[in-house]
Amino acid sequence: MNSYSDIELWALVRQDNAMAFEALYNRYWEKFYTLCYWHLLEQETAKDIVQELFIDLWDKRDKIDIRETAEGYLKVAVRNRVLNHIRSVNTKRKHYDAARSAIEKETHSEDLNNERELRRLYQEEIGKLPPRMKEIYLLNKEQGMSIAQVADQLSLSEQTVKNQLGNALKKIRGGLEHYRLLSLFFAVVSFFGKILI
Repeated sequence: MNSYSDIELWALVRQDNAMAFEALYNRYWEKFYTLCYWHLLEQETAKDIVQELFIDLWDKRDKIDIRETAEGYLKVAVRNRVLNHIRSVNTKRKHYDAARSAIEKETHSEDLNNERELRRLYQEEIGKLPPRMKEIYLLNKEQGMSIAQVADQLSLSEQTVKNQLGNALKKIRGGLEHYRLLSLFFAVVSFFGKILI
């Protein structure tokens, strides 16, 4: 079979001669695999493209009319498949980039909303503090006064200021803990909901 021309081999292939097809495959497989590889630089993809090309060639043997050389036909077919693969990869990349961008925007928007909500709840928890405790907390945390400065301004002992600050922090954390647990719950529900979709 190796001495047969492409045209002779193809005529036999069209008559369902598997040995003639194998001779064509052995004659051109490596050449077109190398061609694919140098265009794509991906071994597995290059192998897949050439294998699929030869599978299609066998499946459609009665419809394909090769009049000069199998090499010329295969060269055009490989080139078209490589271009289709590149287009497909570029399209997937565009979709991936668009999806990633949308997710990042959505995440950023959610983060901003969560931050605003947390800030609002924080202010709400400060508002629930008893008046003296609230005053001590705001002077220390919001205005940046030291414990000694707060004690001096309000005519209190430093220990009293420390105790009031400790209690204020416990109350605020306790109020925000409820929000944190709810956020965690909704994040888990959202995550598993997306997986189930």
